[in-house]
Amino acid sequence: MFATVFYWCVVVVACLWGVWSLVWSLIYLAKRENGNLWIFAIINVLGVIALALLYWIYGSQDNQWYWFASKQTNIAYLVYMLYFYLVLVIFQGLGGITKRAKA
Repeated sequence: MFATVFYWCVVVVACLWGVWSLVWSLIYLAKRENGNLWIFAIINVLGVIALALLYWIYGSQDNQWYWFASKQTNIAYLVYMLYFYLVLVIFQGLGGITKRAKA
């Protein structure tokens, strides 16, 4: 039971932060404040690492029993969030590049 509750809490929090990060990234791009995207990219890289660790734990029934003493069989939304964060980090990394004025 704990594995299921923890899984859904992680998915909901990751989804909310991902949407928040995407909205502010678009706002910063519209204002041409591209340098601010780097902090979001760094935070989201940490999110990718955390989601990958959870994917490793949830990917095997034995790992789930070891960490949670229960199991969650369907982990599709965790995988979707991991892919979303990877695309978001690439988007923020590319968007964070600022063009220098030629002298």
